Amino acid sequence: MNTMSFIVWMLPVIFMIHDFEEIIMAEVWGKRYRQEINTVWPKKQPFGLNYIHNCQTPTFSIGVGVEFLLFSLISLFSVIFQSYFLWYGAFLGLILHMVFIHMVMCVWFKNYVPGVITSVIFLLPSIWFLYAAEKILYYGAGTILLACLLGSVLIITIIPMLHKFMGSWSKWLYKYSEAQIKE
Repeated sequence: MNTMSFIVWMLPVIFMIHDFEEIIMAEVWGKRYRQEINTVWPKKQPFGLNYIHNCQTPTFSIGVGVEFLLFSLISLFSVIFQSYFLWYGAFLGLILHMVFIHMVMCVWFKNYVPGVITSVIFLLPSIWFLYAAEKILYYGAGTILLACLLGSVLIITIIPMLHKFMGSWSKWLYKYSEAQIKE
């Protein structure tokens, strides 16, 4: 458990377990707290709720699938090329996402927000995995700072981009569900 070959795979594993909570809860949470969500976030709602008009859970799952593929490829290529800087930045970005999106959003909303339970559960183990990786990789403060910047840029870029695509995916899934089978 103290080798990068093991630690590197914690990124997609922790991400996916965390996102299962979001996949399961985002749609029903959006329905249960519709009025409160509209009050707290009148323009830009969490979980792409303002982009999705139909097929919320399937649409959200597409975005999660894209992120899972990305994190899995980052982990795979990190192992293949024995270069972990991008992986470190992505894992740090995931941790920042759990803290500054889910935990802060939960405090701001003053109620449960999908993803906050797994964010709390995985915060300390994730920090420990980054600490263990740093001890193996001997990353200095400058490298960690650059990785933090990279992780922040990844999260700030990928999540809004995926939310924008959710509207198109939602329309496509709705059209697919309404299409008649021609015999």
